[in-house]
Amino acid sequence: MKRFLLALVVLVVILAAVLVYNTSRAMTGVTVAVKPAAVTIDSAGAVARFAKALTFPTISWDPGTHPIDSAAFRGLQAHLAESFPLVHKTLKHEVVNHLSLLYTWPGSNPSLAPVVLMGHQDVVPVIPGTETLWQQPPFSGAITGGFVWGRGALDDKLTVLATLEAIETLLRQGYQPKHTVYLAFGHDEEIGGEQGAKVLRDTLVARGLKTAALVLDEGGAIAEGSMLGVPGRVALIGVSEKGFLALELTMKGKGGHSSTPPAHTAIGRLAKVIEEIEASPFPATLDGPTRWMLDAITPSMTFGKRLAMSNLWLFGPLVQKALLEKPQSAAMLRTTTAVTMVSGGVKTNVLPIDAKAVVNFRIRPGETMQSVTERVRRIVNDTSVVIRDLGFHTDPSPVSDPKGAGFAAVAKSVREEFGSNAVTVTPYLVIGGTDARYWSGLSTQAFRFMGAPIEADGLERVHGTNERAPIESYVSSVRYLVRLVRNTDDIP
Repeated sequence: MKRFLLALVVLVVILAAVLVYNTSRAMTGVTVAVKPAAVTIDSAGAVARFAKALTFPTISWDPGTHPIDSAAFRGLQAHLAESFPLVHKTLKHEVVNHLSLLYTWPGSNPSLAPVVLMGHQDVVPVIPGTETLWQQPPFSGAITGGFVWGRGALDDKLTVLATLEAIETLLRQGYQPKHTVYLAFGHDEEIGGEQGAKVLRDTLVARGLKTAALVLDEGGAIAEGSMLGVPGRVALIGVSEKGFLALELTMKGKGGHSSTPPAHTAIGRLAKVIEEIEASPFPATLDGPTRWMLDAITPSMTFGKRLAMSNLWLFGPLVQKALLEKPQSAAMLRTTTAVTMVSGGVKTNVLPIDAKAVVNFRIRPGETMQSVTERVRRIVNDTSVVIRDLGFHTDPSPVSDPKGAGFAAVAKSVREEFGSNAVTVTPYLVIGGTDARYWSGLSTQAFRFMGAPIEADGLERVHGTNERAPIESYVSSVRYLVRLVRNTDDIP
């Protein structure tokens, strides 16, 4: 018995030593010294130009529901031409596929692969009936309370305007990049980007583009570290984005009079199917970009959290369980399932002939549209349910290399603008979708990052009520982009 207890004590001591050793190795994060030069911009003018851009209702409605308001897009584009005269004088400017914008800024070394800076002009609609819930009218572009208000303030006119503002600033300084720089601003990202970003990419490929040194689109942002349990700020640079799939499930019934119903109508039977799908979430995995993110922020955590994160071989299940308790972090671990639409029946006393439900899946890297569909079929396991792919769909994007020169240029620019000791830079899995998906196959350095600090509730405002951008965040994003374009000169 004494030998057993002694052996147990030795094992406990060894275990404790391993845990403490692993934790101590994670106590120091990545420190990168930077010596940023000052960046001066016309802050008041920049904010005013940004605000006016929000007054144009460049809305992407679901296909077939509303015609495109071309006049709104033309109005926005006229505003851009007036606001950024040097950009429109110096860069080649094209309108592609009626409404998308393509600018070409020739580099001093044409042998280098180009840089592609992206954004999109379109916005989502404001839900009818919610206009009065806005503190400022949704297309007012109001500047008040330290914010610029309006639909598109975060998604994604901020990126478009900040990019043009940065290029205009660099042109005034007489700067010319080494890499040719393309500005690609699509007009239909909110409904898939197939007529905008995809056509812009195809246009450049048809002209001979084979690869890109850096592709940068919206996606990640600079979040307060408290959102992730660490001090300071965290720059979430998207290295991949989840795929998108919407499956329509149709349950057939026989119809008839409601006075003689079967045990379960088509709607009732479909409800059981929905319940089975929601009760069978996809498996969660701590790997890829999410694991890289956790590794990057671990050194800034408190000792207890750092102990757990440094020893996932032991505490992995507990860490995973904690992350799954919040929808935002859970979405980074698994393919998500969301029943978004249900319909059936036409009258109160008529049995429905069929009932339909739409289930939206955001697919994590490592899974595909095919594997998701096959899994749903296994869960449903009912040949009377017709399952079909509905509309736009895409697999997860390839994961870009966070150790490449493009990522390094983005990270350096972030640290120069926000301070090496004040921001943690990390790879990140974008749980939504962006136009960058169309460029992933052409570059291992395709990233999603808007370069602006967001409020704690900023993600709720994207596509939601009271969308707004802090004035200082917008100004910082312009300065960051000025730095980034200059830092692309270091990309071989």
